[in-house]
Amino acid sequence: MTETMPDGFPERWLAAWNSHDTEQVFELLDADIVWDDPVFWHEVVHGREAMRPYLAKIWEAMPDVAFTEIEHFTNDDRTRGLVLFEQYGHGPARLDPTREFRSHGCDIFLAFSGGRLAHYLAAYDIVGMLEQLGAIPERGRRTGSAHLLSLTRRTP
Repeated sequence: MTETMPDGFPERWLAAWNSHDTEQVFELLDADIVWDDPVFWHEVVHGREAMRPYLAKIWEAMPDVAFTEIEHFTNDDRTRGLVLFEQYGHGPARLDPTREFRSHGCDIFLAFSGGRLAHYLAAYDIVGMLEQLGAIPERGRRTGSAHLLSLTRRTP
């Protein structure tokens, strides 16, 4: 049987992330978490302890990242939910650390177990963040695929 999202979970979720404390994030994750962030990470992470390198890289890449909830939603039986957020902060030291980014994203909660998140999927725009940080050229009027291909010097 699939468990429901605990009351107050979205608020505790964003507070944990805004703390930049790995242990606070871990308190909300099932020991066998399935973590899928295809935007930022190279593979699906399985297990809370395997999350340590991912979180260390997040804190390094976005040292002062903060999240503000726009709204959260659940399905009718509260077994799945999502948090629509705005994230903002500065980039890593290897880029211009004085430049700021601001973008929207979505944390998608696919399953819960024992009152903790058991399956997660990320959805946000890293291209816009990298443009704002000066890491890639601005998109201009190019469509999404044309813009990405232009970065590799290919044309669609």
